[in-house]
Amino acid sequence: MDLANVIILLVLVVVVVQFWRLRSIAEFMVQYSNQYCNKHRLQYISLARTNTSFRFYKGRLDWQLSYQLEFSSDGQLEYAGTIVSHGKHVISVELPPYRIVSDEAGY
Repeated sequence: MDLANVIILLVLVVVVVQFWRLRSIAEFMVQYSNQYCNKHRLQYISLARTNTSFRFYKGRLDWQLSYQLEFSSDGQLEYAGTIVSHGKHVISVELPPYRIVSDEAGY
């Protein structure tokens, strides 16, 4: 095995490891989004990654990911917010104003 094969193998291993890392972060973010929606009494609809970059944040190099979170507050209207994470650390959650449904049957 010559040096070129070793470098190719090393690059392949790094690509596979980073793919698994991105999948792990994506699974974590789906769980986080579900928990966030449950905590704020929202109905979770979907989560989609909108941006991926490799950046420094607080001195640490990792994947910085942006997601679009779709949710509903009343089961009829759909809203879209954004979640930004650096690795498995959530940096920000921004939701648009949404309708708050009262628990009471009457007004």
